[in-house]
Amino acid sequence: MGMILTQCGNKNSKEYVQEGIEYTKQGRFSSAKESFLNAIEKDQKNIEGYYGLGGIYNLEKKYDDAEKAFKSVLQMDPTHFNAWYSLGYTYELMGKKEDAEKSYEKYRRLKGKLDSIMNKEKP
Repeated sequence: MGMILTQCGNKNSKEYVQEGIEYTKQGRFSSAKESFLNAIEKDQKNIEGYYGLGGIYNLEKKYDDAEKAFKSVLQMDPTHFNAWYSLGYTYELMGKKEDAEKSYEKYRRLKGKLDSIMNKEKP
């Protein structure tokens, strides 16, 4: 993944993820990528760091790297429905339609379960 330059050694992994999200919103994708990589370096189990990094890799058209990042998320949390959706989108971009549909189906199933639980909790 290359050399990671740290701007401030005092940030924790979650702060780097937030920084990456802010950079992404500003369209500063190179800075966002660096922040997500820093988050993962600080905490190799930071799911949102991998998720954000996968999105950046898709923007860079580095689909194999995006696939690996989203699979890392799903290895740690198989119920992360947004990662299933993003993996499906990555497969679409790679031309892997069958794999894309399988991922989208897992997304729909998990999202449906969550929506059902959330609707039951409303008064």
